[in-house]
Amino acid sequence: MSNETAPLPHMDSAGLALNADARFRHVFAEGFDPILLTDHTGQILDGNRQALSFFGIERRALLAANIRDLHHPAEPLPDVNKLTGPGSSSFQSRVVAGRVKDGRERQVTLAVEVRARRLTPGREGTWQWIYHDVSSRVELEEMRQDLIAMLLHDLQSPLSNVISALELLRMQMETADKDEVLLSLLDIASRSSAQLQRLIASLMDISRLEAGQPVGRQTVVSLRKLVSDAYEIEEPNFARRGVALRTTLADDLPPLLVEENVITRVLLNLFDNGLKYSHNGEQIRVEGRAADDGMVLVSVSDQGAGVPKEYREVIFEKFQRIKDGSSSKGLGLGLAFCRLAVEAHGGRIWVDDAVGRGARFNLTLPAAPLQAQAIADGEDGAAS
Repeated sequence: MSNETAPLPHMDSAGLALNADARFRHVFAEGFDPILLTDHTGQILDGNRQALSFFGIERRALLAANIRDLHHPAEPLPDVNKLTGPGSSSFQSRVVAGRVKDGRERQVTLAVEVRARRLTPGREGTWQWIYHDVSSRVELEEMRQDLIAMLLHDLQSPLSNVISALELLRMQMETADKDEVLLSLLDIASRSSAQLQRLIASLMDISRLEAGQPVGRQTVVSLRKLVSDAYEIEEPNFARRGVALRTTLADDLPPLLVEENVITRVLLNLFDNGLKYSHNGEQIRVEGRAADDGMVLVSVSDQGAGVPKEYREVIFEKFQRIKDGSSSKGLGLGLAFCRLAVEAHGGRIWVDDAVGRGARFNLTLPAAPLQAQAIADGEDGAAS
């Protein structure tokens, strides 16, 4: 028996092209997602079986249509002539498709993600459009938003009543014989209520900032004051975890021009995040120095396990958490709020490795212009 390998059959360039075309036709026909082919004007040249089923249209009607006819009138499509690169361009859109509901054909609007790319060179080439139905994902996000809106509306009033009742109880107990155990329990209840109130405020701000609304009134305030205010609220948690706060601010650090309450809550979220991954005897460090373009760079570092590189972008999205098997719980909203709040101030936020070990969250915030600093100094002088 010979061990020689049988020679490959000879195939010229025409045969290779034929095989490549056959492979493309197979992928096109059997692809899981709906696929359309159009010319440079958007006129539909072909569509696979999944496209016919997805759009609820017969082949004859599909081939007589322009791709714009399938999309919702309020959803503009990109200019196909600008899709000149070898890669694909992705975008979100809505399409109008035929569906049978209650025994009758009806038009429904579906959310889709579309990947478009040029298949053949030249201005009058062929374009491929691959559709992916994301309606379920969009509906889930809308349900989440509705749930948040309901929670905001329904929790605000009773929570305010709880906080007021706790304050009245403390006043009554301080005038009578002090019971240290009961006062300690009141402190826990008050801190927990205040934390829940801050969460509600953050949820409200997330909805406001996602809607594109600007930040509120910005005032001139020092970074040292913001750090001090945030630490005063979190001090019991620092003490309970045995973690120290170390602040290092540059001597020439200018004051900030920010919405004070919002940025204080940004620091609170970063402190809380650092405490979750810190151990007894460790430190959380806050550093501040002037950066370029009239910004101030603020860094909050811990000595925990750090953030894996694959999570450094997604942790700033809503409902995203690091899946590391830790017992730390939460909704995954704190860092999403931080990102929206910082970006609304014209800055940015990112995470990298702290010196030594741990995570370092960096954010840039606007420094107060000299004119605003002078006005603030004048108001402080008049008040004194």
